[in-house]
Amino acid sequence: MENQTAEVKSWLKNLPNKLTFFRIAVIPFICILYPWDIKILNIVCAVIFAVGALTDFFDGYLARKLNSVSKIGEILDPISDKLLVGAALVVMVGGGVLSAWIAVLILSRETAVSGLRLAAAEQGFSIKVSNLGKIKTLLQDLSLTLLLTRAPDIETVGMMILWVSVGFSYVSGYEYWSKFWERNKDQF
Repeated sequence: MENQTAEVKSWLKNLPNKLTFFRIAVIPFICILYPWDIKILNIVCAVIFAVGALTDFFDGYLARKLNSVSKIGEILDPISDKLLVGAALVVMVGGGVLSAWIAVLILSRETAVSGLRLAAAEQGFSIKVSNLGKIKTLLQDLSLTLLLTRAPDIETVGMMILWVSVGFSYVSGYEYWSKFWERNKDQF
């Protein structure tokens, strides 16, 4: 009985990292299924994306709750998020749902903020996700889920939400840059 309890505790302790790996593992399914442009497959891709996006919330929550924050999780969590969003954007550009310049706008911001966080970590401080950043992520994930369906009425709503998320994206990006600038303004 004690052995089973230890196994369950070990499994739970590693659950946040498993959720992060799940986000990476679903990407090929979206990339393979979405280009077929079959209604049911589009919906399956939207559901897969939505479940993957939800794991982003749960892995962080569980890591803190179970006191199982790990170095690999801290590194892979933001990478897996960017990979999932990037894959969704790329397949939608390929499918004609989004213009390439919109995807570039979103991916450029994501890359810039990731670079900023990396530079901050090199200097021994971290730039935590702000409330605006959390709202951006929620809106972005919702909009991409809706857009992946390719359902005309839903696509329109998804595109409107995407534009709002882009606004939050750049405002929160500015907020992160300001924090970084404040710590490093003497170096520039």
